[in-house]
Amino acid sequence: MVLKSEDIKEYVEKIGYKLDPDSAIWGTSMPSGFSYALFGSVSVLDMNYNVLQMNETEIIVIPVSNTSGKISQGDFLVIPEEDVESVKFKKGMLGFTLEILTSQGELKFKVRKAMLGASWHKENLGNVLMKFEQ
Repeated sequence: MVLKSEDIKEYVEKIGYKLDPDSAIWGTSMPSGFSYALFGSVSVLDMNYNVLQMNETEIIVIPVSNTSGKISQGDFLVIPEEDVESVKFKKGMLGFTLEILTSQGELKFKVRKAMLGASWHKENLGNVLMKFEQ
């Protein structure tokens, strides 16, 4: 997977949101038990790989193509801060399980400690973990 941090920045700005620097991480959706629909963006949850832009005011789930490793244009999910009830990172052997509890349901992602071809992920993960006091 080769996705540059500049690609994420461009996409976030293109869809009309402000980017919190160093707050994007890779997350692999955990499809079992996903019956989550928010703003009609169910297609985001069908994706295996996602970039999670963990902003102060919202969490943006950006789907990434499993084959090309590039952002899938058009489909994204925005979870406003007021809908987020909790964000938890549970440590595992190879990384973390990220659980985002919202007023609409729960989202779970596997987050590795490092991602091949995405050197920005490891540093950003440290920033995100500190932001959520993990």
